[in-house]
Amino acid sequence: MLFIIIVLTVVAVAVCTVLLLFIYALIAGLFIPKKLRDIPKNTSPLFADGKAQIGAHRAGAGIAPENTPLAFDICLNSESFEVRELEFDLHLTKDDKLIILHDPTLDRTTDAREKYGRDNILPSDLTYDELKALNPGENFVTDSGEMPYKGLRGDDIPEGLVIPLLDEIIDKIEAHGEYLYSIDIKDSGERGRRAADALIKLTREKGVSDRVIIATFNNDITKYLTEEYPDVQRSIGVFEGILFYFACAFNLRLNKDKLPFKAVQIPANQYRVVRLGTERFVRYCHNLGIAVQYWTIDDPEEIKRLSDIGADCIITNVPDKMYALLYRNNSQ
Repeated sequence: MLFIIIVLTVVAVAVCTVLLLFIYALIAGLFIPKKLRDIPKNTSPLFADGKAQIGAHRAGAGIAPENTPLAFDICLNSESFEVRELEFDLHLTKDDKLIILHDPTLDRTTDAREKYGRDNILPSDLTYDELKALNPGENFVTDSGEMPYKGLRGDDIPEGLVIPLLDEIIDKIEAHGEYLYSIDIKDSGERGRRAADALIKLTREKGVSDRVIIATFNNDITKYLTEEYPDVQRSIGVFEGILFYFACAFNLRLNKDKLPFKAVQIPANQYRVVRLGTERFVRYCHNLGIAVQYWTIDDPEEIKRLSDIGADCIITNVPDKMYALLYRNNSQ
């Protein structure tokens, strides 16, 4: 009897080990063949033609206070670097204005605590006029450790250092040329749906829809976009991303015409097991007509590696350094 128990235990351990190794290989994408069939030419502006396109994360959060007109101006007017895509985030204010802001509260980037005497103030708690009185550069830190905008109030706040309206930022960008946009809807639920409605209406009115990728981490908004705006150009949702990765791991032949997203905006290899920053993953996406954008990548070696494996866009806090690495230095 003891012998049978030992044998069964050994078998069980062996089976579990094999199963765990299989699961690891599956998650890690080891079943994706190194060579995939020839990739068709993708002519959408979302696809790179050579080196990866530069996406400015929060309009270049490493070079100026994030998501501010000041940051956009630097990216659009710089003589030392160029960007192809502006990435930023949306919230609805109390009076239903679409503003550009990343965090769910105003605490981290502004002086809202000081002005209103409490923590966790939401964008939806304030009207746009109230938001305009804040300093969104309050806690910005330069590479040298300086905080040039700390403590500035009222008329001392430089022009362009304000939480901006989406409408005004689109006009600013379009005055400089045809850029790509990656716009992340941060609100969920009913507010998120209204934000999506207003965003799509505005981008259509401005004539920029074909250059806009709509993104969101909220599965309910992903579902809403799929149901109400199936023709809108959007990024992959969180739940969709999990399913898509397993489809990639098994190299499934998906019907590209039925995929509801046009781009995957993803981390690269920040996770130890799931590795999305591979040439096999990029090639799989490209075969399906899906553009690949990686965020948020500031490390020079990783930027170079991702560009070399075929990434279409690398979203970075330091677009100036990425430009120098991929374009200026290599053109001399």
